[in-house]
Amino acid sequence: MIKNLCKLCQSDKHKILRDTLRYEIKRKVLQCNNCGFVFLEDKNDSSEYYATTTYRAKYGPDLTKTSNPKEVFDTYYPYQGPIVEKIKHLLKPDTSVLDVGCSAGQFLMAIKDLVGKRVGLELSQDEVDFVRLNHDFSVYNDPIEKVKITEGPFDLVTSFQVLEHTLDPVDFVKNLGRQLKPDGYLYLELPNLHDVLIDCYQVLGYANFYYREPHVSYFTKDTLKLLLDQAGFVGEIKTAQRYNIMNHLHWIMTGKPQDNFNMGNGTPKIVIAENVDASLRSELNDFIEKFDNDYKKIIEKYGVGECLTFIGQLKK
Repeated sequence: MIKNLCKLCQSDKHKILRDTLRYEIKRKVLQCNNCGFVFLEDKNDSSEYYATTTYRAKYGPDLTKTSNPKEVFDTYYPYQGPIVEKIKHLLKPDTSVLDVGCSAGQFLMAIKDLVGKRVGLELSQDEVDFVRLNHDFSVYNDPIEKVKITEGPFDLVTSFQVLEHTLDPVDFVKNLGRQLKPDGYLYLELPNLHDVLIDCYQVLGYANFYYREPHVSYFTKDTLKLLLDQAGFVGEIKTAQRYNIMNHLHWIMTGKPQDNFNMGNGTPKIVIAENVDASLRSELNDFIEKFDNDYKKIIEKYGVGECLTFIGQLKK
């Protein structure tokens, strides 16, 4: 019998926030009455969902088609800079790094010249095969609770946009901690339930897009802090805004997503025509770029960036 217990406090008392996910999939979104954690109603899920092509058939950098591992890598690799900058103080020539949910290897390749040892873990067999064929680091494809990684323990464990997929998020983070050296650091990025498009602009189309079948957990700063405390970690939780102002204006005006990742994450430009005076084009594009940077700073200041980020260590 499915009880829909809260993954953080084990309460069976909850309310229904909505009953439809992206692509009109019928499944309830629940919120715990005790701790406020938001999660999807239980069903018979399996890691096989990610090990096969099922996941990338609907969820990838290009919403118009299924993306293969090379397309995933080529799309995401150019945008690793802000992530690397955020944790650059942790990246030393002798640092060992494990990236859990490494996808096609974009982050580990971005830090290739900054650290000593790099290891990945990924459930998608296609992406594992791509990494082994094209990159220069070890990759494992067993779940974190079962994997035996001979290169560990690590100075830094990272996991980007993975925690929200896990059926037992507390246990998942505990297992990340088991891969760390005593003074090692954990860095997480995951979607923020208090996204500005939901909380501030209240874009219904975005909310319908935001809740999706592979994301079984939805975190705020408060519920992420509760999870990390239970998993034995202390550190700093912030938010990050990566999608640009043009992406948000598109959502506000149309209620629909842009077709692919590059549109929303690239440096915004409002003049692209070549027959426009070069000085005018330059000044207008410089203006929108500065506007975008200032806009993102405001969003992050008030904690409504699209991503929650965490840097921390195991409690002493």
